[in-house]
Amino acid sequence: MGRRALGSVFCAAFSWKLLQPQSFALRAMSSPMARVTGLSPGPYPVGVTTMQLNDVSRQEESRPRSLQTEIWYPATDETRGLPPNRFSEFLGRGVIPGSIEAAEDKDAIGGYRSGLTVKELDETWPNEAVRDARVRDPLETSTSHGWPLVIFSHGSGAYRASYIFWTEFLASQGFIVMACDHPGSARYTQVNGQVVKPGGARSERAQMEADRPKDLMFLLNTMSQLANGQDSRFSGRVDVNNTAVTGMSFGGWSAASCLEEGDSRIKAAVMMCPSLMSAGGRIMKDRSNLETPVMMMIGTEDTVLGAEGNDACREYALKPKGSSYLLEIKLGGHCSFTSCDLYNPAYGNGIGESKSLTKPGEMYEALDITKQHEIINTYGLAFLDKYLRGGDGNVLKQNQFEGHMLYRM
Repeated sequence: MGRRALGSVFCAAFSWKLLQPQSFALRAMSSPMARVTGLSPGPYPVGVTTMQLNDVSRQEESRPRSLQTEIWYPATDETRGLPPNRFSEFLGRGVIPGSIEAAEDKDAIGGYRSGLTVKELDETWPNEAVRDARVRDPLETSTSHGWPLVIFSHGSGAYRASYIFWTEFLASQGFIVMACDHPGSARYTQVNGQVVKPGGARSERAQMEADRPKDLMFLLNTMSQLANGQDSRFSGRVDVNNTAVTGMSFGGWSAASCLEEGDSRIKAAVMMCPSLMSAGGRIMKDRSNLETPVMMMIGTEDTVLGAEGNDACREYALKPKGSSYLLEIKLGGHCSFTSCDLYNPAYGNGIGESKSLTKPGEMYEALDITKQHEIINTYGLAFLDKYLRGGDGNVLKQNQFEGHMLYRM
């Protein structure tokens, strides 16, 4: 069989039910397919804004723990046609001497590809969001209690802007999306007028494991305050009682940790190749929340999680008493769940030619990343629509794509 032949799925040890194909059509969208998301944009233009949020309940180097945070959101119609956000605007507000050079270093954004520059990214970055556009009033829609909230957590050594295939797409579909850089774990961030890279006490593994879930819960609590009148842009426009936590890799582990808080505002979780073996597999051993609906996404060829890590994800998806789904991309890897292709189309591990997990020592050609993102976004959106907005979930009852398997537990 050729490189693009469908791979096997390791399901012999588990009693998963493979969903049968049914007729289905995506919500009508007139725009052409975007290479970032694999789908046409949703019905709303997208705005984006950066905020530094300070958690005064936690001290770090004698100051509150500060999170450089991005918020994507549905914007007003006047946003259409305005110049989109530039990549450099994700770095931070204001000019910090040396910040561009620091971003281009091999231990930061420059590590995605040799010779990559912020100037190049400003010229090529394909997002559609408009910086600081006006937030759309949800009363114009059928969403009477505000836009649902989605909180996203990046992977270890990653960066909040490196997942726009997911964050920006969801905003175009009527969600407020928050994503912070986790200091100590982010490859680059700016807080308090300084560039911060990994290193020091906050980059110790145990400290990052302690900080990350608290960061996500802090984002949820902060948006609750903003929506309750502290920020006119979001006041009355966000339904924090319909929140989903999502994340990739270490961020997926962070989302799983948040579920254990038992917060009634969190109605669902999407975990992309989560590193569930972090913290000695504590999440697997001590898990108590089996009710909150979960969508688990993995790449069958993920050499970062490895066979043990992928099996842990399958086991996690098997246990819930409530609704649970497992999505496996057969010719996908760890980085399938990122926008790293926008930095380097040959990045590997699910982007371009990649090392195989299921056939050690061999290489395989990953499923086209645009197609992978189409699969991820199609099912991810249907899941969030069902559990945050009461959608019918029909998309989750079938398998319409080649190159993946979708299971419902």
